[in-house]
Amino acid sequence: MRALPDGAAQADPVSEPTMVSGRRLVFVDKPERTQTQVLIGSLGTQPHDEDHHALSVANAIFGGTFTSRLMREVRSKRGWSYGASARLGVDRHRQAFTMWTFPAATDAAACLALELDLLSTFVAKGITTRELSFIKRYLARSYAFEIDTAAKRMHQALDVELLDLPADYYSGYIAHVEGVTLETANGAVSRRLGAKDLLITVVGTASEILEPVRAAIPELASHEVVPFDRD
Repeated sequence: MRALPDGAAQADPVSEPTMVSGRRLVFVDKPERTQTQVLIGSLGTQPHDEDHHALSVANAIFGGTFTSRLMREVRSKRGWSYGASARLGVDRHRQAFTMWTFPAATDAAACLALELDLLSTFVAKGITTRELSFIKRYLARSYAFEIDTAAKRMHQALDVELLDLPADYYSGYIAHVEGVTLETANGAVSRRLGAKDLLITVVGTASEILEPVRAAIPELASHEVVPFDRD
């Protein structure tokens, strides 16, 4: 393979994203759906934020592991969705914070209401000392599986270059995690996340569950119904 030519990198034409205020619902109408897809999103983090790693650690507690709050409340306690997760995207610009579940149509409204309540509590009260202690040990010890092959290490090196990540984004990962305190974690959550400005997308059958879904979203600012096969 030929080496890449020398020269300056091209300018990035993408502007920083913004978030429209209020809770907005986009209902993707697909007939005869017995299962739904629920995606709740807002703005999240950027790799050069001073609190980027603190927010990532806190989010792992909220929805990043099999024992997270979301998994415990949605799957373990109620059995509403096989999976429940919260993710912080990483890119050259600020990326999304997203929550994802896939409950049965009959459970969609209740599941959505629970997720919004859990998010509100997370933003308002943050995490606990016990949760932080557990997740820091888990993330540090499991990081070996992120670098155990040459391919994984190469992907990390490419990410640093292509996504303009800090040089020690991966090489200093364990140190970044160990440096997170309860104060920095909860400060990052309260600064970066919110429960008021959200885009909520539900894929389901509108004639059956649109109204219960709308009713499950307090302070809903707007909604629209989009056919699943619209161009």
